[in-house]
Amino acid sequence: MAFHRLRSPANHPRNYKMTHYGWSTCPVPIRTQVKTLSERLQNMLGIELVSIFLHGSLAMGCFNPERSDLDLLIITAQGLSVTAKRAIMELLLQLSNAPRPIEISFLVLPNIHPFRHPLPFDLHYSEDWRKKTSEELADGSWRDWNKHERYDYDLAAHITITRRRGLILYGKPAIEVLPTVPGEDYARAIIGDYWDARDSREQYPVYFVLNACRVYAYLKGGHIFSKDEGGSYGLDALPATFSGLIQHALEDYRGEGQARPYAAPELATFASFMDQHVHS
Repeated sequence: MAFHRLRSPANHPRNYKMTHYGWSTCPVPIRTQVKTLSERLQNMLGIELVSIFLHGSLAMGCFNPERSDLDLLIITAQGLSVTAKRAIMELLLQLSNAPRPIEISFLVLPNIHPFRHPLPFDLHYSEDWRKKTSEELADGSWRDWNKHERYDYDLAAHITITRRRGLILYGKPAIEVLPTVPGEDYARAIIGDYWDARDSREQYPVYFVLNACRVYAYLKGGHIFSKDEGGSYGLDALPATFSGLIQHALEDYRGEGQARPYAAPELATFASFMDQHVHS
């Protein structure tokens, strides 16, 4: 479950300048969607719920209402029953994409202390899982959800970002609940995502370019950046030959300017440069 790819906005007028938002300034439908999810989970989980955290672009002030997903981490006191998981998944199928996609992971407090890489997760949902989840709810295979423990290499990155820049929506603060992630494990997680994004760079060029910039920023200076911040850093820190490509990606991410294609050779040259600085 890598950092989710940027989704192409439907019917988006590309000459319209998109404003980015944080949690305190986001449009009412976004706030309502997140608050509804938080309140419903509080009601469903009761005393088993420890914390609800918001991370990602909405927490870091660069949420694009035409592109961005909503990223959340849920911490529970113990593992969820399969019936509780079924109810939660039905809720997520209802609330995700109304209006924005939700990516959410449920972690069990005793299972994330002490930290190990990769960490186990109790439940996960993103729009990439919609079809599979719907099929399992329909054919009864949801009853097997608790038979195997599952792990996610990206949790090292999600937890690091949540501890540094996440927002608490309910419960205990991140510093009390989430483990400290060793820097080398965070680096391993984001480097792994770099290579995944590299392989799909022509399909998701905006994600590849901006994510590569933020990976570079961490490896060179220890910065924990959003994609937008990573791109801005790249304009200053990377060779000027890549400025046009990075600016292109930033404009697309921000919803500025006119849509225009990315040149495969330019992406390949950028990837070759980054390969020299990103080591697995």
